[in-house]
Amino acid sequence: MGDDEEELPPARKVFIHNVGGYLGANLSKAFAAIEEERFEVIGTLKPDGVKPRTVSRVVENTPEAMSAAFYESELTVLDLLGQGSAAQMMLEAIAGEKELETDKVLVGISSVMTWTRTSADADEPEKALTEDEYKRRRPHSNFKELLALEKLVTKAKRTGLRTHVVAAGLTYGAEEDLFHSLFKTAWSCKPLPMLSISDGANLLPTIHVKDLCSVVVKLMEGDSLPYLLAVDAASAGGEEAPPQSLKAVISALSAELGVAEVFEMPNEEVRGVADFEFFQIGSSLESNFGTSVGTNAEEGAPPNTGLKLAAAAINDMGFEWHSQEGLLANMGKVVYEYREARGLLPLRLLVHGNDDLAKAELARTVAAEYKLPLVKATEVVEEAAAQESELGAELKTAMGAGPVPDALMLKVLSAALTTTECRNQGYVLEGFPETLAQASPLFPAPPAEGEEEAPAEEEGEEGGSGAKKIAPAAPELVICLEASDETVKHKVLAQPEPSVTEEQLTEKLAAYATNNAEDSPTSVLALPAIAAVEALPVVVAAETTNDMLMGKARVYLGAPRNYGPSEEELAAKAALEEEAARKKEAEEEAAKAERDAAEVQERQAREAEESNRLAELRQKERELLEVRSIPLRNYLMQNVIPTLTEGLIEVCKLKPEDPVDYLAEWLFKNNPVEEELFDN
Repeated sequence: MGDDEEELPPARKVFIHNVGGYLGANLSKAFAAIEEERFEVIGTLKPDGVKPRTVSRVVENTPEAMSAAFYESELTVLDLLGQGSAAQMMLEAIAGEKELETDKVLVGISSVMTWTRTSADADEPEKALTEDEYKRRRPHSNFKELLALEKLVTKAKRTGLRTHVVAAGLTYGAEEDLFHSLFKTAWSCKPLPMLSISDGANLLPTIHVKDLCSVVVKLMEGDSLPYLLAVDAASAGGEEAPPQSLKAVISALSAELGVAEVFEMPNEEVRGVADFEFFQIGSSLESNFGTSVGTNAEEGAPPNTGLKLAAAAINDMGFEWHSQEGLLANMGKVVYEYREARGLLPLRLLVHGNDDLAKAELARTVAAEYKLPLVKATEVVEEAAAQESELGAELKTAMGAGPVPDALMLKVLSAALTTTECRNQGYVLEGFPETLAQASPLFPAPPAEGEEEAPAEEEGEEGGSGAKKIAPAAPELVICLEASDETVKHKVLAQPEPSVTEEQLTEKLAAYATNNAEDSPTSVLALPAIAAVEALPVVVAAETTNDMLMGKARVYLGAPRNYGPSEEELAAKAALEEEAARKKEAEEEAAKAERDAAEVQERQAREAEESNRLAELRQKERELLEVRSIPLRNYLMQNVIPTLTEGLIEVCKLKPEDPVDYLAEWLFKNNPVEEELFDN
C-alpha cells in the first residue's frame, strides 16, 4: 500500500433478527445508505426468507450462532413482534455473562399493541400518553407475551450492554407490510373494506418504516430512554390537521390509489382478516373489542377517538423525519413509494406505425401478457357510442355523418386513459394519435418552470359534480411498426373482408409517410413528452410473425409491472395443467395399451411363423431321412433279412431253451458274408 493511501477503518457490525422481513430488509438498506461510516450487516432469516443484497452474511437460527453473532456485533436488533421465539432464545443464550468486554447496544422492536388497554389520565383524558408512562401500559390480550418480551429486553441491561425497547406504531411505507392487503386491493381497482368493528373513528398510531429505521440508527450512536414510543405526530390527534382515523386512512387510500369506494364489512368477516386487531387500536379497551370506545352513548356527541400516543424521546434524537405528519397527510408520497418498491409503476405504451394489422395484433398480445388495459381507438369509440349519455349521442351522430372528428375522439380517449385502471396499471394505446396535432391536446405539456398551471376543468355529467378533469399521462414507451407500402397492401387486401379499398389505403399510407418522415415536425413522435422517449423502430416484412415482434417487445418493455397471476388465474392455470396432465396420462395409457396390443399381435405372429418354420424343418428332415434310408433298406432286404428269416424259422422248428442264444449261434454259422470271405 502506498504512503498516500489511507487505510479504511473497519466496518461496524450490526446483527439484525429476521433480516429478510419488512423491518429487517429496510433497516439493512438504511445502514447501507449511510455514507459517513461503513457498516457490515449480518442477520437471521426465516426458513423461506431471502437474503437482501445489503446483508453480508446469514446467521443460523440456533442459540450458539445467534449468541456468537451478538458478541461480534456492536448493535443487535431483535424483532420482538415478528420473531418472538427467536428473540427469547437469544436473550436466554446471552444471559450468562454479567459483564461484556466491549460496549454493545441491544434494541428490541415491539409494537404499540402493548398499549391498547392503557387508560388515559383521568384529569386530562384528551392528553396523549407518552413513554414516561410505560410502566402502566396494558396490552391487548393477544399481545401479553410481547409485553413479557419487552420486559426481558429491558432487564437484559448490564455493564457494557445498553438496552432499548422501541414500541413502534403501525408501520407503513416502502413495499408495505401491515397495510399491504389494502394497498394491493386499491391498486387492483377494487373497493376497500372498512376493517373496523365499530365506526372507524379510532386514531391509528403510525410510523413510516424509514423513520423507525432512523430511530434505531440513532440508538446506536447515543444513549436514550430504555423504553421509547416510535409514532409520528398524527398519532397524538392534534387539532391542526384532520384526525388520522382508520376510516380517514382507508378512504384516502381508496381515493388516491383505488376507485374511491369503501364498503362496510360485517364484524364476523373483519375478525377473520389477518392482523385485524391492529386496526382496532383505540376502538375498545376490552380484549375482545366488545365495548366500542369509538361509539358514544350520548346522541350527537363527537366520537371518542380512543388511544392517543405521543413520542417524546425520538423527537430529541435529531434525525430528519421522512413522514412526521403521518400516513394520512403523506398518502400521495406513500402510494408512490409503494408502487416503486413493488415494481408497480404504470407501464404506458404507444404502438405506432403504418401496419395496422401488425399493430393491432401486437397491442392485443402485449396487453394480455402484461395485464394492461388495451385502449384501441375504434373499440373505445364504439363502447362510448353504445352508452346512454350525452357523449354517446354525440358520437352516434358523428359516426353517422362519417369519420369521428378529432375533437370528439380526444374527448373519448382522454376519458379512457384516465380511468383508475389506466392510472394504476398503465395502458397499451393503439390507433390514435397518429399526428402531432392529434397528440398535443391529448397529452398536454406540463407548465414550464415558473409558469402557473392552468386551472383544471371540471367534468360534468361524466365525471361527477365538481370532479376535476385529469389529463392523461403520456406514453413512456413507443414501439413503431413500419412496413413497405406493398407489404401493407398485400396483407390488408388479402383479408376476407378488407376494411378499406385499395385507393383509401394508398391515401392513408401516403398521409402516414408525409406526417412521419424522419425528423418530421408533424409526427406524433415530435410531441415533447414522447420525443424524450427512446422509441423502438421495428421493420415489418411479409414473413414477420407476431411472435417475432413480441420477442423484441419483451426485451424493450422489460418485466411486467404487476403482481403476476391472481389466485383465480393460478387456479385456472392449475386446472388447465391438471387437465393437460390427465389428457397426457390418458394418451400415454392409450399408447401403452396400443403398444402392448401390437406387441402381443407381433409375438403371436412370430410364434406362428416360428411354428410354421419348425414344421417345415421337421418335414424336410423326414423327407431327408426317407431319402437317406433307401440304400440301407435295400441292403437289409438283400443281405440281412433273408438269413435272419431262415434263422427265425429254425428257431420256430426246434424251439430251443434259449432262442436268442440259439439264433445268434445259427446266424454266426450261416453268415453268407463270412462264408464268402472264407471262400476268398
